[in-house]
Amino acid sequence: MAKSSTTFQAGKSGNPGGRSPRVGPNGESLTELARSKTLEMFNVLCELTGVQHEPEIRYKAATAVLDRGWGKPKESVDLEAKVEGAGVPVIQIVRYAEADRAD
Repeated sequence: MAKSSTTFQAGKSGNPGGRSPRVGPNGESLTELARSKTLEMFNVLCELTGVQHEPEIRYKAATAVLDRGWGKPKESVDLEAKVEGAGVPVIQIVRYAEADRAD
């Protein structure tokens, strides 16, 4: 089979610089674009308390935009370690849901 002009050389990347982190029309990053929608998405979340038409879809979309702009909320983990017998630590990780932590 003959090589075409679009065949990549072995061991060479076709895109050595990787994908550009800039995605917006004015060169904004995805984070910058998502953060520019923060107030709008916050208002969508606030409206969901009175909306009856497919609120779970609107909630998921608003949450996804906020997560991309601001990151996901921090989760807390309780960690307990004991050294037993031959000096090998036994570690138990317990994860609580936010509702359970109110106790």
